[in-house]
Amino acid sequence: MLRVDQLKRKILIRNIVIAFLVTGLVLAISLFWVKFYSMENSKAHFEKIDLSLRNFLETLNTVISHHDDELENYVKANLQIAKTLIENLNEKEALEKINEQLSRVVLNNIPSLFVDLNVALINEKGDIIRATGYLSNVENIGFKPNVLLAGPLPHITGFVPGTARMVKYVWLKLSETDNRYLLFTFYLNQKLYDGFIKGLSGLTAGNILEIAIYVDYENRLDTSKKTPDQVIARGFTRQYFKTGWLQDIYYKAYDFSSYGEIKIPIYLKVVFDFRKILFYVLTFMLTLVVTVTVFTFLSTNATVKPFASDLSKLSIAVREIGNTGTLPPAGNFNLVETQEFYETLSAILQELSATMEELEATNEELMRSYDELRLKSEEFRRLLVSISEKLAVIAEGYDENTGQHIYRVKRLSKLLAEKLGLADEKIEDVDMFASLHDIGKIFIPKEILLKPGKLTPDEWEEMKKHTVYAKRILDVPGFETALNIALYHHENHDGSGYPFGLVGEEIPIEAQIVKIVDVYDALRSDRPYKKGMSHEEALRIILEGDGRTSPEHFSPKVLDIFKEHHEEIRKIWEELK
Repeated sequence: MLRVDQLKRKILIRNIVIAFLVTGLVLAISLFWVKFYSMENSKAHFEKIDLSLRNFLETLNTVISHHDDELENYVKANLQIAKTLIENLNEKEALEKINEQLSRVVLNNIPSLFVDLNVALINEKGDIIRATGYLSNVENIGFKPNVLLAGPLPHITGFVPGTARMVKYVWLKLSETDNRYLLFTFYLNQKLYDGFIKGLSGLTAGNILEIAIYVDYENRLDTSKKTPDQVIARGFTRQYFKTGWLQDIYYKAYDFSSYGEIKIPIYLKVVFDFRKILFYVLTFMLTLVVTVTVFTFLSTNATVKPFASDLSKLSIAVREIGNTGTLPPAGNFNLVETQEFYETLSAILQELSATMEELEATNEELMRSYDELRLKSEEFRRLLVSISEKLAVIAEGYDENTGQHIYRVKRLSKLLAEKLGLADEKIEDVDMFASLHDIGKIFIPKEILLKPGKLTPDEWEEMKKHTVYAKRILDVPGFETALNIALYHHENHDGSGYPFGLVGEEIPIEAQIVKIVDVYDALRSDRPYKKGMSHEEALRIILEGDGRTSPEHFSPKVLDIFKEHHEEIRKIWEELK
């Protein structure tokens, strides 16, 4: 039984559990929505960033290309001097003079585009043989130079290897017989791209955590620090997307510039982070949980309070009934149902009070009737036992010796039932009905039943039917134990018995008990065709077997009890001999 405070606690816990389950469901839906929304939002933002970068690269290349003709003229104007210097001076001195001569012309005439110049001799693999300035520290320019058959001097916009410094490469082959190339490296003014790159990389609106522009897997345009990226190092085709619960990362590769088969790539990496949104969602959910918990607590109190008050008033009224037998006047209840219940209880109590005297008047008469019924029940029981035993005598073929057999079976079966610790009711049933175990023999022809010699196979099959014939008499309510004994007392524990070949615990315990007692009595009893055995001989056959009887025919627990109490069994049997 629950007290009011326990009921209140139980309702509160249930409501809070429901509230938390609903909140958890809302949280799960919110998280999935946040993930879906963030992915869509990230995709839209990336497309805008992608478009901005493509437009910028296109604009930058347009600005750089605007001076291509002018730059080519300056280079061509100094080509003959350059070749002459290389042929007449050592390579280092020649390159330095070429660098000095061309720098004066280009840097003075196109200062808004170029801020520095290096000159290098390279082979067909792009390896630097000799160079001026920073290029003297570089081993390979990162591409294999080639020369188209027609058109202007080959040129391409790229980056100094190992750095993010943007340059304009122009090259030419020294001669048809010389496989070396003269490479001019014009350093672009960083003001052309620094502002846009820094502005783009510094954009952290919305879910954007980082925008990085790589020229190779470790060098970035937006910072001087080397920050290797394994995705770019592994390579990917145009676009790559990497997602997680808290981050989405987009990659895209662009052809910054190209000349023939030579392509200079540039990479965009955008990292979207959702921790800020997740923080907002969790903060909202925490606020919701606190609000729901407080609301649930207050609403539960408000709901249970009038109910608890009514229960308290009812409890006082019930105690008053127990003390005085009368119901106190009705109070002011909060609930209409409680008021109606109280009024109904009052009416019932008045009606009960009116009938109590009548019940007390008839109680004595009922007690007398009960005593009379009890006496008649005992008389009927004694009559039933007497009839049962007389039927059993008839079943045994009117033979005085076999008639005494049923009383021995009865006494010994009751003893084993007691030693097995069966319920009192079951022991009483065994005592009453064990004597009816062969009652089905009433329906066996008398000439078979009293035949002094060995039965023929057909006669034996008929004799075995006495077990099932017992149903004609005992298959009635109240005789279930009697029917079990009569029907199954020839079943063997190992399944070799009849009429059904039951095995083990399929055989009712009362039939298992009568089985061993019946065999013991048969072994010890005198018959026209044999002399009874001694107790020791019968015990040995039951425990060891003799070809017809085997220990496996009996329940092991019944057999153990029989063996343990065999002396007591012998004494009872000899008293009833």
